[in-house]
Amino acid sequence: MIEKHTNYGSAKQKEYKVLVAVDFSPCSANALNSAKLIMGQKPDRIFVLHVIDHDFIEKCIASGLGSEPQIKKTLFLDAKEKLRQFLQAQNMEENSIEIEVCEGSPCLEINKMAIDKDVDMVVMGTYGTSGDIKRIFFGSTTERVLRFIKRPVLCVPIEEGRKD
Repeated sequence: MIEKHTNYGSAKQKEYKVLVAVDFSPCSANALNSAKLIMGQKPDRIFVLHVIDHDFIEKCIASGLGSEPQIKKTLFLDAKEKLRQFLQAQNMEENSIEIEVCEGSPCLEINKMAIDKDVDMVVMGTYGTSGDIKRIFFGSTTERVLRFIKRPVLCVPIEEGRKD
């Protein structure tokens, strides 16, 4: 547990940490905005995570789009730039949050980071960018995170009236 000291003698206050999983969808933008509202104007700590799906990397390699190192480098650089733009569009300053891009299975990486960073809550959208067929057979990433996580999760729906 990370603690921060107040000016009130020896009193300690726990640092409140939130993990926001984003896939650049409108729903994940709502999740990020919800995290901002929860944390107030001066958040203790917000972690923003984007996971590059390992299965997608494998499909790119199998399709002959390049070597594994080339594909990974391209996807990581693109994801980091998209994440910076995404945060700017949501009026989030990079110095008030910690961003991370990683590779793996999104539901596993979200759970892993929640444990590694000892977050108090995970915030994510209920509807992301995964395809309809995948969601029908395997559930959404949010559903898969909920099956295994040991932390509270706030699931933020897409804006009402939106048809993305």
